[in-house]
Amino acid sequence: MCIKKYIFFFLVFSNLKLNAQDPVCRVINNLSGLPSNTIYNILQDSIGFIWIAHDKGLSKYDGKQFFHYNAKAQQGKSLSNLLIQKSSIWCQDFAGNFYYTKNNELIKEPKFKSVGSYSSAEILKNNLIAVVNVDSLRFFDCETKKVSGVKINEGTMLASCVQNDKLFFLNFNSVFSFDGMQIKKERKLNNTLGSIFFLQAIDNQFYGFTKDKYPYLYQINQNNAKVLPILKSGLFIQDVNIIGDEIWISTSTGAYCFDKKFTPKYDGHCFFKNNSIAKIIKDKEGSYWFATLDKGLFLIPDINIRLFQYENETITTLANYKYNDDIILGTSKNQILHFSNNHFQPIYKSSTKHEVLDIYYDKNLDNTIFCSNTISYLVHNKKVKEIIAAGKNIISLNDSLLVIACATGINLVSKKYLSEQNVPLWLQIKNGIWQNHQYKILKEECRGRSVCFDSINKILYAANAKGLFYFSEKLKGEILYKNKPIFASQLKMQNGKLIAGTFSDGLYSIINNEATLLNEKKPQLTKVIYKLKIDKENIWIVGDELLQQYNSTTNELVNYNYSDGLPKAEIKDILITNNKVYVATNEGLLVFDNKKNSKNNIPPSIVLTSFLVNNDEENLGTKSNFKTFENNIQINFSLLSFKGIESAIIQYSINNGDWQYINNKNLQLNLPSLAPDIYKIKMRAFNEDGVASSNNIELSFTIEKPFYKTSWFYALIILAAVTLMYLYFKYRLGNEKKQNDLLKQRNILEKELQQSMLSSIKSQMNPHFLFNALNTIQSYIYTNDKENASHYLGKFSELTRMILDMSNKEIMSLADEIKALKLYIELEELRFEDKLHYHFEVDEQAIFTEATFIPSMLIQPYVENAIKHGLLHQKGKWQLNISFKKNNNSIEVVVDDNGIGRAKSIELNKFKNKHHQSFATNANQKRLEILNKDMGNAIALQVIDKIDAHGNATGTRVVINIPIVTNK
Repeated sequence: MCIKKYIFFFLVFSNLKLNAQDPVCRVINNLSGLPSNTIYNILQDSIGFIWIAHDKGLSKYDGKQFFHYNAKAQQGKSLSNLLIQKSSIWCQDFAGNFYYTKNNELIKEPKFKSVGSYSSAEILKNNLIAVVNVDSLRFFDCETKKVSGVKINEGTMLASCVQNDKLFFLNFNSVFSFDGMQIKKERKLNNTLGSIFFLQAIDNQFYGFTKDKYPYLYQINQNNAKVLPILKSGLFIQDVNIIGDEIWISTSTGAYCFDKKFTPKYDGHCFFKNNSIAKIIKDKEGSYWFATLDKGLFLIPDINIRLFQYENETITTLANYKYNDDIILGTSKNQILHFSNNHFQPIYKSSTKHEVLDIYYDKNLDNTIFCSNTISYLVHNKKVKEIIAAGKNIISLNDSLLVIACATGINLVSKKYLSEQNVPLWLQIKNGIWQNHQYKILKEECRGRSVCFDSINKILYAANAKGLFYFSEKLKGEILYKNKPIFASQLKMQNGKLIAGTFSDGLYSIINNEATLLNEKKPQLTKVIYKLKIDKENIWIVGDELLQQYNSTTNELVNYNYSDGLPKAEIKDILITNNKVYVATNEGLLVFDNKKNSKNNIPPSIVLTSFLVNNDEENLGTKSNFKTFENNIQINFSLLSFKGIESAIIQYSINNGDWQYINNKNLQLNLPSLAPDIYKIKMRAFNEDGVASSNNIELSFTIEKPFYKTSWFYALIILAAVTLMYLYFKYRLGNEKKQNDLLKQRNILEKELQQSMLSSIKSQMNPHFLFNALNTIQSYIYTNDKENASHYLGKFSELTRMILDMSNKEIMSLADEIKALKLYIELEELRFEDKLHYHFEVDEQAIFTEATFIPSMLIQPYVENAIKHGLLHQKGKWQLNISFKKNNNSIEVVVDDNGIGRAKSIELNKFKNKHHQSFATNANQKRLEILNKDMGNAIALQVIDKIDAHGNATGTRVVINIPIVTNK
């Protein structure tokens, strides 16, 4: 099956030259997606689809898209005679072969073979397909696929029909019946029938129709056939349909309708004259479908809405005329027409092409005054005068005056041509005069729009481009709404109140100059209003391609639009008279009954057409579980509501969630990238009048979880987790053992550090230093130098206290370290009687010594070595320089002396004591090793031997980079 999808509903008002009195119709043809304009047969199935048999095959139509069917073994493209057998559609080609639909395919029935000619078949007892040939009866059992046949030796068989589960057929003088088992001759006629081609049973009475032999109709009674001359000669009958209480006869030159007594209906009108009509049906919503042999399908939503055209003119305005059934019309080409008994008669034709905007007919004077680019007077249908003013709206004020809203303002004109009448005092203005046969009642020129006169209270209302104004015998003024102007397009009186339509705000009701916006009470009222007409309690409103009927008493609102059978045309004006509604449009004049019921109470049908998964069609009846990656879902459906499919509402819900809207231009629901879950999709629809669908779509399917969310995968994960936990705890136990070993080792290292620190303390407090310090103090005492002895002793005690205090700390501030070093060097300076000179340099811009911390008692041993091993043996001035600088996150300490150098110091120590070893140096070296183990080799030590240009030692420089330690 070949399916062409169309995303738009191309049912446009016919642009064909149809008869001027035909109903408003929509044309469905090859431009809409129909494969052919030659239609042989149509029917509507129980679901609501329209089936179309044409000369290129079979198509199913849902109002927006066509589904096309062709059988692989199809003998000819053309198909006809559509039949419904349970859920299948049967049809025939013109060679007599039979086909049926199954699973969206058209299949040729091989057992029910053609006899070489075409005869229309009938469905009998919902199961038998029976066909009467020239001299035999054949029938096919759709369930058993059995073909049976009976030879009939009664002459040529003519036509057949089904009634009361029996097949009736006839020859030229007898009527036969077949009940599925046997053939019976029901009656023999006294006279001979014509060449009957169609047989119909109407209220237990048989009627035979010929194709082209006049007379066309025979009433078949008990013993004779009576001719009924209901049609003129020269016709070619193509089909006869019984639709309710109507009999439709389709001919090659139009269609005729009769009641069951063969009285012409619709005034005997020939529908779509000069068009070849092949078949007529009426769908569930009451719309008529006309199949043609060359123009496609005509869809008529309301057969009672008639369109009358006159020379393709646009009808612009309407007014009552001489008699109740007569109206007078204006056109876009400045013509005035008289419409009576469904016919137009021209009254006046102008050489100019201006639009007629309003007409006033005066019965007393038999005058017609109309507004276009001028104000023109017709007396006895002849133009006698015109006033140079572009009129918009015209009303009667009294027996002699008219009020006209025109381009220059609101003016009075006389009802009698070429006369100037007395102006009522309450409308006179200062220095007002008649000029160019007009009297201005507003001095200021402003574009007028509409006028209205309350004849009971004698109040004139006028709307112009600046607002809405009133004039009475007592007062004049402006009518406001919430202190703002009302810009009215139309003014009408209804039961003592003023009704004002606007271009953008909607509809106002005004009583005693107090305005009420009716749209606040009825929001469904259109806000764009071009024309108003009053019919008792009803207000008729012309909007954009919309006609509304609003009952101001009951607050009921009825919409008339495309869904109700109106064409897609611009509505210009409306007139209600003698229980008829006349609508002026750019397509012509529409006429329908004032009591027309526009509400469509037939529920629409929403039907699943295909279910696609990752663009592949699936059958949910056989498969409803899909893999994780099969999660791009597309649901294609049909909405069977032919009248108002463009205005229908379609909604869907997922897993009983909120209802979401679907664009009714695309009949598909796309659900991309769905997560794994169980899904229940519901779909429903509402027609143009809010009636809910009788059957909804309900789908259930599952998108499976990925493997990593399945139970077996969870079990595997649990097993893996247990294994990992075992391995983890095993690792933790091993790690704990390692940690314990490391802790033991750390304790050992800490003990070594403490021992190293004590060794450092010992080195700092070695006996040489103590003895030398005490000897110095003693010498001061012997020499009775009490002041120096006391000063030396005070510094010595302070240094000793600091060293003892720092020995209990791991870190200390750089300020305390420098203070201790200064005390130590000052004592050495006193001991060597000013021979030692020293210099401290601290980069105080980069280093805040009070907040900078380093390992305690780290620098002093290198200062001691500089004095003891470098400077002590140096002849001349001793110079010791100590500097502190910041280097990134470290403190760079430099201890620089001008002593004898390391090489000579080692040589002297060996000479003095072969077994000498610097205790302080060894202790400090051990401490550095311990600290670097803990700090990742962060403390860097560099000892530099200084030499002059001749290679002689000039001293030693020790550079220590110490990371700044956080004070915890």
